[in-house]
Amino acid sequence: MPVCADRRLLLSTDKPRPLIFSYVGGPIMHHRWPRNSKTVIFTGVTLLLLFILACGSAATPTPRPTNTPAPVATEVPAATTGPAATSAPRPTNTPIPTVQPTPRPTAAVVARDDITIVINEEPSIPDPWLGTTLTPNQVYHNVVQPISFLAPDFVDTATGGFESFEIIDPSRWRLHLMPGVKFHNGEEWNAEAAKWNIDILGSNVEFNPYSNVRGSHAEIIDDLTVDFVCDEKACPLLPRYAQFHVFVAPGYYQDNSQEDRDEAGLVIGWGPYEWADWKRGESITMKRYEDYVEPQPVAYISQKGTINDVTYLWRGEELVRMAMIQTGEADVAWAVSGDLADDLINSEHGNAVTIVSGEVYTVNVDTIWDPFMSQLKMRQAMTHAIDCESLALSFFGPDSKCRSGPNGIAGTLGVTEENAKPIYAYDPEKSRQLLDEIGYDDSHEIPFYTRAGRYVKDVEVSEALGIMWQEAGINVDIRVVEGGIWRERHLTGPGRVTAEVLKAGGTNEEAIAAVAGSDPPEPTFASPGLIFFAPGGELFDFGRQINFYISCFSNRSKNCDADREERANAALAAVGEDRRMKTEAIYEDFTRELLHIPLMDIVSVWPVNKDLDFVNHPGGRRILVNTMHWLK
Repeated sequence: MPVCADRRLLLSTDKPRPLIFSYVGGPIMHHRWPRNSKTVIFTGVTLLLLFILACGSAATPTPRPTNTPAPVATEVPAATTGPAATSAPRPTNTPIPTVQPTPRPTAAVVARDDITIVINEEPSIPDPWLGTTLTPNQVYHNVVQPISFLAPDFVDTATGGFESFEIIDPSRWRLHLMPGVKFHNGEEWNAEAAKWNIDILGSNVEFNPYSNVRGSHAEIIDDLTVDFVCDEKACPLLPRYAQFHVFVAPGYYQDNSQEDRDEAGLVIGWGPYEWADWKRGESITMKRYEDYVEPQPVAYISQKGTINDVTYLWRGEELVRMAMIQTGEADVAWAVSGDLADDLINSEHGNAVTIVSGEVYTVNVDTIWDPFMSQLKMRQAMTHAIDCESLALSFFGPDSKCRSGPNGIAGTLGVTEENAKPIYAYDPEKSRQLLDEIGYDDSHEIPFYTRAGRYVKDVEVSEALGIMWQEAGINVDIRVVEGGIWRERHLTGPGRVTAEVLKAGGTNEEAIAAVAGSDPPEPTFASPGLIFFAPGGELFDFGRQINFYISCFSNRSKNCDADREERANAALAAVGEDRRMKTEAIYEDFTRELLHIPLMDIVSVWPVNKDLDFVNHPGGRRILVNTMHWLK
């Protein structure tokens, strides 16, 4: 048999593969290839890449059974929370299959009152406004909550602090607060507390939610009613976009410095669970909040919990997290690759719940400060050097498709079946031609930042990319770093540059113009290089990526263009079919200009205890303990 004849046996194997990256001590763990060497030094991925590079992508995989359903379609949602809510106009789209969660049991049939959850890493900071989105999703959202969550039926549903919300005009929403609610430390939840939170989040570029909603403030109507006013941009979909605008206890936050809060390791909200203890390096514990006010009628997303005690552990290796479920050591685990689903289902304690996240692996690219990556031809060369189809098949199986950009599954507003298809095909010769045209040589090293266990197969995919770029003559230094360092690169962007100009009294136009001649800002004061990740799919609306990864006023963005900014703002302010057309145009510009280098769908599952009722939430990353219960 020729060496390439049955390459699919290697690429689509169901057996778990070991982690094949070499780690070096210290906060930045990376490996550097010899600059001009063609010697391949990584055993596992090297063999894989040699097959891919030698054989091309022509091998047709043999289909195999899968537990992953087709991606769901969504639409711009109605802003519904109860009889008082009104909605913005909606475009027509394919209906979303409605999830029917199991009804909450009565106390008499509850079999257990504790749960152990194992996540991929310890949170870096006990501040839900400063953590990256995975930590709030996994941990903090049980304690501190926003206006609403996107429920499993794809309806924006009010959390426990709100009776309802309604749109007054495209830049103003009226929030009706739930009476009788107190923060876990006894502070009152009222319009003053809500206003303080809205005002501080809407005035500080450091806080993640700022990039979703931008400048905003609150106006008090009465003690239980407050208007959320968007100052910089219209916000016709505020309840969807404010999923990280969580409300903390104002008194505690103001009376304690950032350093004191970090030292205490305490988070205080009014959610269905309250913080118990954070044993650094070991565990986080929570307990059910007995005075939680459950909205009436009861909504699945904001119901009281039936589980009393919650313990969070963290393990970076997916096979370790999986084993903890199989043996009964833990009950819910952060995602593992889809090819492990059968092993989970066939184990004594385990089950697998498919994640439908809308997430696509991409590489965020510094198009501002790097002299080569700021040129489209360089980004095209890097994309043409990637054999995406073979990588997708190898790491995720035949269910994973190569895409044109982030959240590139049909059903995300702005994405269609057609524009989700890759634009730049695997073409090593074209890659080398483009590099010659711009005069690139491998003396110019590009840093590439990734994390271990943040996503499924993140290190393995990163290493494979490094080998493919090396083959094309592109010098990329792969660095596996802990979450805090990754976050610094992730948040090195034009937002701080434009914020300084605005602070000095400059106009938006002057702020945008200042970016082109700027030096890289804090926290790194250096080019962010390449950032490997998968933009969150919680909103199922490309507007989130417009806010984060296109805007000159965002730190996550790695690009800035005045014309694109204007078109992006128009898309964010639009509703109905107008919003669809504008977001599609922005998505197509984003993908054609390679503001991210696109890869493939992430196919993964939640490992869960087979006796636990666990429903995957839209976006595939949120763990809400109050929505789970024990079946027996």
